[in-house]
Amino acid sequence: MTHRMLLAAALPLAIAGCGKPAPQATGPDNGSMAGVNMSAETKSGHGSGVVTKLDAASGEVTLQHGPVTELGWPAMTMTFSGRPGSLDGLKVGDKVDFAFDWDGKTGRLTSITKR
Repeated sequence: MTHRMLLAAALPLAIAGCGKPAPQATGPDNGSMAGVNMSAETKSGHGSGVVTKLDAASGEVTLQHGPVTELGWPAMTMTFSGRPGSLDGLKVGDKVDFAFDWDGKTGRLTSITKR
């Protein structure tokens, strides 16, 4: 086969893959979000996790958490915002239980406590 024939045979396959999202890894750090309810309606959820990043000044905490059954979420790592002072006493590595409101874009902590 010549190079032109190989290129002609491969081109339709290359074009067919264009525009498709890259496959996503799954697991505790990057759960698949396929089928996850991300509606704009505010919903509440709760879970347990581990603090992986903390910015008390901005009120943001990143948690590696287990599944959130109320919202149909798999285990994943995500950032939540909290009220001023709500993160006092927490540090990276702490195991926590938390509750939050989800508006379709942002998780706002309503409570967070060390286990």
